[in-house]
Amino acid sequence: MHAKELAVAPPFRRVLGAEIVIRPDIDTDALGTFSGDVPRPDALVETCVLKAELAFQSLDVDCAIANEGSYGPIDAVPLTSGGVEIMAFVDRRRGIRMVETLPTHRTSWRLLRFKAGDPNVRIVAKAMGFPRYGVFVVCSSDWSRPIKDLTTLDDVVSAMDQEARRSEDGFAVLFSDMRAHRNPLRMRVLRALAWKLAKRLERLCPKCDAPGFGSIGNRRGLPCEDCGAPTHWVHFEIDGCSVCGHAETRPRKDGRTTAKKLSCSSCSPK
Repeated sequence: MHAKELAVAPPFRRVLGAEIVIRPDIDTDALGTFSGDVPRPDALVETCVLKAELAFQSLDVDCAIANEGSYGPIDAVPLTSGGVEIMAFVDRRRGIRMVETLPTHRTSWRLLRFKAGDPNVRIVAKAMGFPRYGVFVVCSSDWSRPIKDLTTLDDVVSAMDQEARRSEDGFAVLFSDMRAHRNPLRMRVLRALAWKLAKRLERLCPKCDAPGFGSIGNRRGLPCEDCGAPTHWVHFEIDGCSVCGHAETRPRKDGRTTAKKLSCSSCSPK
């Protein structure tokens, strides 16, 4: 629905020689919308996997891919927004369900409230990248009927005035349209995540040859550089296979074999 194949297809074609086929009859908005009028039926990861499995209802394929994203303000960093993208890969023949994630601060997400007739609406909409970047308009006291797919500044102003006048507090809300086809920055994040997933699938399990052998966690306890006691720093990474369960350890990417003395509870007790 939102042209995500433009971000996903190039990495899968170049890395895996795989072609992306779109299922045209699926209404993914039924599984949640960024405009807020349809809530997700489950948590982010579960919804993403469910969306991928819907492809099997009408396409004769073994593998399916879907994406879910979530964006908003970062509580710990005032006036800053961020998000996370999730991409699920399901191979029903091999019994693989794989999820890759990509947290990001690269987002255009913003949300502001205005009264009817406020001259700043035009200025703010343009600052949000409109019309190249889409925006939603909604009544601040009724989020069930968001106005979408606005194309001109006059349309945005008219919608804001209309929703502000019917609001209980006199405000309308202008916020970023995070649907991929209306948000070029999000599309770039999706392409980066698609590369990450494709490279993960390219790596085969050394034991059973199933695709997707990769990081499943880490183990803490990197020894202190002074006394050798285990610290809270990561000691090594763990790669694993989702099919046969085979796992292997590998050193830290930065090559460190000891942790700083200041991180050791024995050498630097609090």
